[in-house]
Amino acid sequence: MSTTFGILRIKVEHEKLVDEDGALLGHVSHEIFEPVFFRGRNCGWLNHLAEYIDENIKVYPLDNSPQGIYTIKDCKEHLKNK
Repeated sequence: MSTTFGILRIKVEHEKLVDEDGALLGHVSHEIFEPVFFRGRNCGWLNHLAEYIDENIKVYPLDNSPQGIYTIKDCKEHLKNK
C-alpha cells in the first residue's frame, strides 16, 4: 500500500490532526502540508531538503495510513531497509 507523507507548513497541534492510530482526520486540509516522502514500490524523497531536516519532525500520511512511519527518522529507516 503506497502512502505520501507530508510535514506541516504551519503550526497546528498534533492531536487536532490525527486519530488514535496516527491517521489524518478527514476534515484536515492537505494544503497545510508539504509532501516530503513517498512509501510504495518505489520509495523516496519528494523534497530534496527533507532528508536533511531534524529526524524528530513528525510526518503525516496524506492519502493512507501511517503503517509505522511517524517521523523523518522513520522515513530514513524505511529507505535504509528497502
